Amino acid sequence: MSPEETRLAALLAVMPAHDGADEQVDWDALRGAWRVGFPSDYRAFMATYGAGGIDDAFSVLTPEAATQPAFGQELGSMAGETATMRHLWATEGGPDGTTAGPDSVIAWGVSCGADILGWVAVDEDPDHWPVIVWERHGRPHWKIYDCGMAEFLRRLFVEGFDECPLSDASLWGEPAPHFVHWREEQRRWESGIDPYTGEPDPYFGTEFE
Repeated sequence: MSPEETRLAALLAVMPAHDGADEQVDWDALRGAWRVGFPSDYRAFMATYGAGGIDDAFSVLTPEAATQPAFGQELGSMAGETATMRHLWATEGGPDGTTAGPDSVIAWGVSCGADILGWVAVDEDPDHWPVIVWERHGRPHWKIYDCGMAEFLRRLFVEGFDECPLSDASLWGEPAPHFVHWREEQRRWESGIDPYTGEPDPYFGTEFE
């Protein structure tokens, strides 16, 4: 079993991919846009789970071959969250103890606590990129974790860090995290069903002014 398969298998043991779907990513297009390859565990995650949400508390971003967000899509997209991450680094300073600059970060996830998660993409081998978190309510805001995204998620679910790495602890030590692919999530919402509980959405059909 390859290293990425081992990491993904460890994550699958905690969070099954029953509601996942192959994202069908054009990795060559992404490499051309971002001028880097992407970690093997992230590619394996996209082939197994795809992009989507975890218990309505965390979103794994859809990989996209665009480094600048389209108008109105500044939030919730890889390009948009990367731009935000880089702006925060440039304006408030980055994490202590690193010589990397703001252009080295690429976002891959966001939390319901408004945290942004990414990689420090400085090593020529993407599998050696550490995870970086801008923790909105953390002090300091920036923290770097010496693991990939799949292992980061697994450790989050099994309390494998010294403390919760996110501002919101909804998934900290969660024994049965539920992933739902974004298309399935959208389909369920449009059907009046909460994607994560399976219960009727009490606000379905309600118009808000």
